[in-house]
Amino acid sequence: MVIADSHFREDELVDILAGLVRINSENSPATTEEQVARFAHDLLHRNGIEAELDWAAPGRPNVIARLTGAAAGPRLLMNGHLDTVPAGRGWTVDPYGALIRDGRMYGRGTADMKAGVAAMIYAAIVLKRLGLPARGEIVLFFCVDEEAVNLGMKKFLQRPVTADFAIVGEPTDLDICVGHKGVTRFRLSTSGKAGHTGFVDEQDNAIYNMMRFIASLEKLGEQIRRRVHPVITNASLTVTQIQGGTAPNIVPDECVVEVDRRSLPGEEEAAIAAELQEYVAAVAAGEGLRYKLEKYTHLPASLIDERHSLVTELRTVAAGILAREIPIKPFRATCEAPFLSKNLGIPTVIFGPGGIQQAHTADEFVELGQVSAAARIYATLALRLLGAG
Repeated sequence: MVIADSHFREDELVDILAGLVRINSENSPATTEEQVARFAHDLLHRNGIEAELDWAAPGRPNVIARLTGAAAGPRLLMNGHLDTVPAGRGWTVDPYGALIRDGRMYGRGTADMKAGVAAMIYAAIVLKRLGLPARGEIVLFFCVDEEAVNLGMKKFLQRPVTADFAIVGEPTDLDICVGHKGVTRFRLSTSGKAGHTGFVDEQDNAIYNMMRFIASLEKLGEQIRRRVHPVITNASLTVTQIQGGTAPNIVPDECVVEVDRRSLPGEEEAAIAAELQEYVAAVAAGEGLRYKLEKYTHLPASLIDERHSLVTELRTVAAGILAREIPIKPFRATCEAPFLSKNLGIPTVIFGPGGIQQAHTADEFVELGQVSAAARIYATLALRLLGAG
């Protein structure tokens, strides 16, 4: 079954997106997602869809909603996040004005990723009005804190969650992203001995010590970049930040760098950490350096076989609605797909309206035509996966 255009009212969908965008849900100490979560929750309730707020932290509720058929069947999980990065500087329009101009809506979170959330909400509303699905269940899960430490997703995983399929509605320009690289971040520090820069005959300079590590890490990064996956592309290791010293006339006694390691499917957390630890330890032993290495975050790679029925059905539906070939590609950023695909073992794709190149930018926008198409695709796909009758 295909959801016909006559079942959609473009103005309703645009109003939902505008309502989400006009609510400031920046992930910052001064703001929470509570208001935007209540907006989504109340909207679903008004349209007869069972929904609840599940609190990950004070002021930070996830939204979980269900659309259940009369007969047993598969379960489809649709996921998006409610928080945004701060608006920041450089805007020429109100970041919370939801301005519409030339077929685009402008505002913080339009692409990343309130457009995806709006399309999922409206797809569920349309299906509810049609008395669908006849079997199985659609679960909408809109989480908090995706842009920071994933409090919402971690709270969700405390439940007994199962599903046969999952879609993460991050912005992919309505191309199908079958996965993305993992990311592991490390903090490496070197020590020295503080002293007056007028007396440097036998100085122990923490920044100079770190330079030896950085030169070696560049060589390690060159080796790691040779590891290539046919879909996800190459692994990498990059030194991304450096900090050291306390004053222009003091020899620095500490220097700290951040190391970003992008990993491929099959690279496990323990092996990633062990490789860097052993490499740094060997450099330190050879150079006589003191150091400390800390791993402080890890998100694994996510991947679904492009032959999986979720991918093939989505490709068929999207091609029919968009009247174009649908590329299979990697998602260039990271998202919360691995929590579903790796932690829960749910086959997961990343597919949503908007371009990832718009994420976190000033004058962020989304093409409204993509939002409408996404809602149609989500609804039609749900029926193909669960069964229309």
